[in-house]
Amino acid sequence: MEWLLCDLDEVFDVDPLEIKTGKLATLELFAEALAIYSEGKLAKAGRLFAECWRQNPGDAVAKIYWERCQSTLRNRTKIKDRPHNLD
Repeated sequence: MEWLLCDLDEVFDVDPLEIKTGKLATLELFAEALAIYSEGKLAKAGRLFAECWRQNPGDAVAKIYWERCQSTLRNRTKIKDRPHNLD
């Protein structure tokens, strides 16, 4: 977990104070979402990233992860719904 905090500190340095404050307020939620994302539980991770983004609309990283979750889940659904040739 320490590596995550170090990397986030570096990213925070370039953020305006308002966004930095918002990211600090949602840091635990974001870390939980990231851990769940790494486990492949994209629906749940997506909900948590969306909550981070809702609380801090300037958090572009939370938005990017939310979009990745949505895109991957959509693509998985398309693959499942596609007829398969079993010949």
